[in-house]
Amino acid sequence: MLITSLIYLFAGTKYESALVKAPNDEAFKALGRVNLTGLTQGFRMAADAVVRNLDCQARKITTFEEIAQVGTTAANGDGEIGELIAKVFEKGWENDLITIFDRKALYNELNFVKGMKLEWGLKSPYFFTHKNKKECVLDGALVLIYDTKISNSNVIRQACLPCMMQGQSLLVVAEDVENEVLGDIATDFTCTTEKVCIIKAAGLAEDRKAIMEDLAILTGGQVLTGGSGMNSTYFVPLKLGSCKRVIATMDNVVIIGGSGELVDIQERCEQLRSTIKLSTSDKLKDRLAKLSGGYAVLKVCGHGKAEVREKKLKITNALHAVQAAKEEGIVPGSGVALLYASKELDKLQTTNSDQKIGVQIVQNALKMAAYLIASNAGVDGSIIDKLLEQDSSDLGYNPARGNYVDMFKCGDVDPLKHVPSEFA
Repeated sequence: MLITSLIYLFAGTKYESALVKAPNDEAFKALGRVNLTGLTQGFRMAADAVVRNLDCQARKITTFEEIAQVGTTAANGDGEIGELIAKVFEKGWENDLITIFDRKALYNELNFVKGMKLEWGLKSPYFFTHKNKKECVLDGALVLIYDTKISNSNVIRQACLPCMMQGQSLLVVAEDVENEVLGDIATDFTCTTEKVCIIKAAGLAEDRKAIMEDLAILTGGQVLTGGSGMNSTYFVPLKLGSCKRVIATMDNVVIIGGSGELVDIQERCEQLRSTIKLSTSDKLKDRLAKLSGGYAVLKVCGHGKAEVREKKLKITNALHAVQAAKEEGIVPGSGVALLYASKELDKLQTTNSDQKIGVQIVQNALKMAAYLIASNAGVDGSIIDKLLEQDSSDLGYNPARGNYVDMFKCGDVDPLKHVPSEFA
């Protein structure tokens, strides 16, 4: 909007809706003599005042209904998605604790499953299944946890045998893997439908082994070493764990829906809680949070790929909007918050005409959004001017109904974090 105002002010052309008037000849000549330093100072003064005013207008969201409103607005008015998002955040999940995938059914579904996120990344980008997103996604994977360096490709090949028989993928978590082994595995699986994902476990040896044991309990497997029942001729498949889904990047991995027994997981958590009472280590608390935590799984349905893709985009947009709203609050939408912020600029004291012009340019830009919405609805701009005469900053105009409404009550709101970014 700021750039748009600059273009119209300096070009001297008339805006189609006549909401922004072009400067007359004298004003245009004056603009030619404007000092850019003063103009920039005016921009900064106005931007600071706008951010302060928006902070004052913002309200925190806490209730289920408020979260659903923000989600619905961000999802282009889809109330079902808004309620799903509200249920997710009602449980206290953050954006990185939510995963979305397709579902062949008539209705969307929301489930909460056990999961763990580790700051261990892929050993090689070769394992990307989605190259555009730079991530590897495995559904229904067996899990091999190896606490030393894998220097023999037979270790992974033997673990792949039950995967091939059951038609599942394989997740390998190891201290490290020799490059020669990586090459062998890459060659073996070039022409097969099974997928393999190798994760390099980082960190100190003691911490790494402890986290591997947590992961083994979560997935129902065992931590293997070079001498724990695995060699070139013998392997026990029961030592493999399993999970419903794996999402891995070069920086981290998420294991969702581990098949470990709930009793074993709870027992491990109790052990960690007892140890935490006797220690001040934050690493133990972090392990407990990872092991006892979970993930919200949103299964999206639709009549075709295009509809599912559209729904997933709406959900992603709604998730980001609600997260931003919970961090910094919400303000009236449809350009109303910026419209009221423009009144604050009348109080600014400028030291010269150049600064004043900079402030006026920003002030025009702030009004532009509300005027454009009214103009697109076929409403005269004077309707918006009346809002500037109001004392309440919650009041806005609803072009669909043709009346003034409380923006917070009708749900027409925007996350504060998204609004002032162009000015900040």
